[in-house]
Amino acid sequence: MDRLNVLFLFADQMHAFALGCMGNEEIHTPHLDKLAADGVLFRNTYSNIPICTPYRGVLFSGKYACQTGIYGNTDALPADGKCLADRLNEGGVRTSYVGKWHLGGKGNIGVPAELRGGFQDFIGYQCYNDFLKQVWFFDENGNREEFNKHRSETTADIAMERLEQIKDEPFAMFVSFQDPHYPLQPSKPFDRMYRGKRLTRRPNAVDIDPYTKTESPPTPNYELDPNYLRYGDDLDEYLRMYYAMVSQLDYNVGRIVDKLIETGLYDNTVIIFTSDHGDMQGSHGVKNKQLFWEESTRVPLIVRVPKGARGEVFDECISTVDFYPSIMEYCGLMPADDVEGSNFVPMTLGLEQDWKKQVFAENKGRPMSPYNWFMVREGKYKLVVEQTAFQPTHLYDLEQDPYELVNLVDVLPHITSQYRSVIMNWHQEMMARADHATEGAV
Repeated sequence: MDRLNVLFLFADQMHAFALGCMGNEEIHTPHLDKLAADGVLFRNTYSNIPICTPYRGVLFSGKYACQTGIYGNTDALPADGKCLADRLNEGGVRTSYVGKWHLGGKGNIGVPAELRGGFQDFIGYQCYNDFLKQVWFFDENGNREEFNKHRSETTADIAMERLEQIKDEPFAMFVSFQDPHYPLQPSKPFDRMYRGKRLTRRPNAVDIDPYTKTESPPTPNYELDPNYLRYGDDLDEYLRMYYAMVSQLDYNVGRIVDKLIETGLYDNTVIIFTSDHGDMQGSHGVKNKQLFWEESTRVPLIVRVPKGARGEVFDECISTVDFYPSIMEYCGLMPADDVEGSNFVPMTLGLEQDWKKQVFAENKGRPMSPYNWFMVREGKYKLVVEQTAFQPTHLYDLEQDPYELVNLVDVLPHITSQYRSVIMNWHQEMMARADHATEGAV
């Protein structure tokens, strides 16, 4: 395979089911649907840890959170070891980053060079959950530029400008959109697409107040927050605005793809679209993320490779750790032996591939809390255990029960025991590899 450029586009808090090509007939995502038709759609893709910063830690380190200790939303990438951008740089690939970073801090501030994971070109911000006000981007030198545009349009505009600057050399560009993370603030044309429409809730959803405060910027009291006044205590309105934000994201992805075509880059650039984690939206009576349910852990994945497979749909399970080795392969570089994950490139080229059986996910909260778990998905079964003693809590047959309504953990004890052993063996191996890496660095 010829060396290719990589354009990695990722959303924030977009679950796998918010796409037309995933069977959702109520959402408007024509550009992403077209991208899937021109490439491949992976229907079973999981975030290894469904929360913003820890996901990014896995993406750029190629290691699980239990190996790096990146569990919190202000954690930084490990100071030791080589991140993905470091290895790409060494291989002669120009690395570029645009948008939300959210590693090593929070706030509407710039990201110092030592926190950027090795990216050569960098323009973005740490974390600021507002789409309409203080749309600030900080460049490599810490210079702040303020934009009088929606954050989504601004992110796409900057990405297109940066593509022009690097188009004549091999590159890997990562574009991090804030959409559709709360607070939901779609522009009017996208808001109007869903205004007054009755959208179908997932069958496992119950009525909840979907409103969530933000820390960056600090949210005022409910009665002073325009977002609460707009959709607080109204799940249906939240869904309408969420769909509008996804459609706005889709529109801007389309703009960036058009720029690739305009600059002649489309025929030698791999396009990857995914998200860091999902959004519960009332499923199982909860909101947000960090939970093991499908709405939280399962994310979209579309990969379009020049001269690759077209219109293929795969049910193989992919997870965040698989991006590091795959991107290295697309860029024509040797694989790294100190990262986890597998290279899914052959599937995207239309070749037969013997793919691994399992994907794993985790989250670390207080012991015995619902936010403290390990998870494995293998075949049709998905088992969840709490971390302290690997006590099984949930087992689902996702073929028969895709909405996870029937917990089989006590009904199928042999499956529960078997999958518990799988999780324990995986964790033991990952921790042993982390200890070995630490010893080698001393």
